[in-house]
Amino acid sequence: MMETLHFYPEAVKFTPLATIRRERQLPIPGKVLVQRGDAVEATTVLAIAEQPAGVVIVDIARALKVSPERATAYLQRKPGASVRAQEVLARRRIWLGLRTLRARSPVDGEIVVAGGGKVLIRAGARSLELRAGFPGRVVEVLPAYGAVIETTGALIQAFWSSGADFSGMIRIVTSGAEPLRARAIDPVAQGTIVVGGAWIEPSALEQAERLQVRGIIAGSMEASLLPMLRDLSFPVVLTEGFGRLPMHPGIFRIFSLYQGREAFVLRPPAGPDGWPGRPEILIPVPTESPPPPEPAGEVHLHPGVRVRLLREPYRGRTGTVSELSPRPWTLDSGLRSWCAEIQLDGEEGRVWVPVYNVEVLRS
Repeated sequence: MMETLHFYPEAVKFTPLATIRRERQLPIPGKVLVQRGDAVEATTVLAIAEQPAGVVIVDIARALKVSPERATAYLQRKPGASVRAQEVLARRRIWLGLRTLRARSPVDGEIVVAGGGKVLIRAGARSLELRAGFPGRVVEVLPAYGAVIETTGALIQAFWSSGADFSGMIRIVTSGAEPLRARAIDPVAQGTIVVGGAWIEPSALEQAERLQVRGIIAGSMEASLLPMLRDLSFPVVLTEGFGRLPMHPGIFRIFSLYQGREAFVLRPPAGPDGWPGRPEILIPVPTESPPPPEPAGEVHLHPGVRVRLLREPYRGRTGTVSELSPRPWTLDSGLRSWCAEIQLDGEEGRVWVPVYNVEVLRS
């Protein structure tokens, strides 16, 4: 019996119950504050480090979506003023005042000069805090950098996320194959993670913004909506990719099983090979006895691997990978993606497709 695994660029994992371990590390050396065996919450600070002083340039024109000439009119803080990290430097109201775009200072410091759509800040030394990101137990300390956290529960590797780590209660508002539209998101969804089974309609993003949801998880979304996400106050997570793709039934079943529980979305950093880390959704579930470890993502894309194509005009066709692009390509949609050259079964010609449009076949 043939088994299939979705991947980008390696096999995607999803499991309803497993023992999950994740390394949480500072980008620079610091001081670890926890010990092996400590119980931690998502907000627990694992380690801290001092970021060296320097100069930071904030592009307020880009943040406010205005020309450099207009940006100065929206400044809230003037040269010579002291600012704190995340303090608002400039703001602009949009959508008839329903939304506000903000440019924030990334550091503590002093504004030196403002002009040309940018603000230059002289930054003092600042503390970097590493938080656990999800509840669990410290099973290993990484000296000077962080710790390995273990928990039990469900794990879903998604395709893409628009924002940073976040958490919230799961609320399913559609069936597994139904698009996410505005009418599916009612006031009860406020403060929750809205889960939709298929693709996201633009009206759903507007409704979710009005109701201040914590985030949206759906199967897919048209790439044309990417500019719209920059104006939203919440992240969007796609489990399958861009286009009109339904959520994998196994992933939707996991969300259905744990509806009402709190989920934690993490964005792992890129690996040493340069491939971007997949966003992960963890749903902690206490157990009396430890479940088996999470499934290993041992299937990697490389020449000679057998695959099935997922999108038109080759949907359902099978073939063999003959080559991988050495760097991401810019697609017609404007997205950048690594691509694979596929020798289609029964044909002499070869086709290039984005790697997220194939699934690995293994026996």
